[in-house]
Amino acid sequence: MDVDKMDINSLKSQFSKYKKDLLDLNKYMYENPELGYQEIKSVNKITKLIKKHTADAKFKKFTDIPTAFTASINNKPRKENITICIEYDALPNVGHACGHNLISSIGLGAFFILSNYINDLDYEIKLVGCPAEEIIPLTYENGGGGGKIKLLNQGAFDNTAYSVMIHPATRNEVDPLMIAVKQIDIEYFGKAAHASGSAYVGKNALDAQILAYNNISALRQQLQSVEKVHGIITHGGESPNIIPDYTRSSWMIRAQKTKDLNRLEKKIINCFKGAAESTGCKLNIVEGNGTYENLVTDKKLKSIFMENSKKLSLDMKTNESYDQSKNGSTDFGNISKQVPSLHAFLQIVDDDGKIVNHQPEFAHATVTKRATDMIETGSVLLASTILDL
Repeated sequence: MDVDKMDINSLKSQFSKYKKDLLDLNKYMYENPELGYQEIKSVNKITKLIKKHTADAKFKKFTDIPTAFTASINNKPRKENITICIEYDALPNVGHACGHNLISSIGLGAFFILSNYINDLDYEIKLVGCPAEEIIPLTYENGGGGGKIKLLNQGAFDNTAYSVMIHPATRNEVDPLMIAVKQIDIEYFGKAAHASGSAYVGKNALDAQILAYNNISALRQQLQSVEKVHGIITHGGESPNIIPDYTRSSWMIRAQKTKDLNRLEKKIINCFKGAAESTGCKLNIVEGNGTYENLVTDKKLKSIFMENSKKLSLDMKTNESYDQSKNGSTDFGNISKQVPSLHAFLQIVDDDGKIVNHQPEFAHATVTKRATDMIETGSVLLASTILDL
């Protein structure tokens, strides 16, 4: 089905039936942010909306991932499906500062629009509810992220022909070069002692963390612009008059591609080992829920999405137009290595550096008129792209 300008207007007309509910959902999630694997309220709201607007949708739950689900529509059984991924987890302290409330609203909007074109679909359409995209320290009960990695391993993307989603950002970009990332937490075990009376008896686990941090800071001079490592100390000791015998930190290691990440990780681990050896502390490395692979954008999806952006008078650009040293990461990259995929950006704030993702200001921007107007644009873009497939 070639979606021309007239059909685009038809898709917009279909969207209008769902607009109020989608804007209400977006605002509700903004006001009630939930961390990864704990998005119970958000998932309840989302599934209620699906049942309201697509009564024939077939649901699947995952017993060991309570806030993950799939919902499928089609007029008859199909061997292959197209997945629309949505995310709904927030960040600690800054809420929906990555705009996952908009991701959910846009994905649902496309899903609802497509339910009106069931006879035009050559594929089953599957909405995949993906928890825990954000990586947060493993000290959190729900830490580690990687919801899509778990869903991949459990077959949620089996028989998937294409997978798509839209993410709010500071720019319109069809094919961002989201980079690979690995999460590790670092524990040092030393020996406690009186910090004044007999410090020489102790082994200072906080010194080990500080040395490791400084080792990595020195290493940054030799890193390429797309290679990054950043971390925080999540536990630094119990009291200033006790030599810390246990400390912990949380780190992310990033590189342009997964193979480059594996090489960089070895250098970072040597920084931690060196700190352990110089302080006499024992090192323990705690790994997260798998490596987030670099994103690969499918050429066919890119072409169709760009054409439909023009029909909506949207100034969509490719990654050549932007500084790719500024990119983040996503576990959608793992999907893109197995399935033809598209993870496009839609702009909700000016690209002037005043407001960026992972700031409280970005969370506030998700409920502005500029952002909520983008719910319609994103929904229609995804729906039209899928219809063109």
